[in-house]
Amino acid sequence: MLQGVNVSRGAFRVWVVLTALWLALVGFLAWEGVSDATRGRYQYAAELKEDVKPWEEYDTKKPISELFKKPSEAKWPASFSKIEYQYQANFDASVKDGSQTVVDFPNGTSLYLYTAFGKPEQEVVSRWFWEKRWQRRLDAMGGQGPLLAFAIVPPLLLLVLWFVCRWVIAGFRRV
Repeated sequence: MLQGVNVSRGAFRVWVVLTALWLALVGFLAWEGVSDATRGRYQYAAELKEDVKPWEEYDTKKPISELFKKPSEAKWPASFSKIEYQYQANFDASVKDGSQTVVDFPNGTSLYLYTAFGKPEQEVVSRWFWEKRWQRRLDAMGGQGPLLAFAIVPPLLLLVLWFVCRWVIAGFRRV
């Protein structure tokens, strides 16, 4: 019954299908991990004016517009930082008192912006933030190295085991 069956070719095809399914599963998990890492709430890192000394001005109640440059006047590229959970209540309080506003994006991220900058500046910063979404995703993918090893090592071990078994079985054949 099994005379016409090529077990070797069939086993290799099973390995290919199982490897493809495994890589799809690990890829899905990696995509979810990257999505979770990039979702969240962010703040715009405004650039200080040249004459401001942060160590002297920290405790003063100067308006934001006197401490920071307008985003369109900054000489460095815009940068954004993720707001850690323990500081979230402070940012929410600043939205309630009107010193900041929140812009929500379709990918599940939110951006806190100073209202002192005005609507045109807020729109510019929002556009910059949205344009950098793929860079944030790529940066998050950089931390997926262990998952890559987890994706590649089991199929390779299975393939090596298959070749070793074929070699051992070939040793029992009659000459």
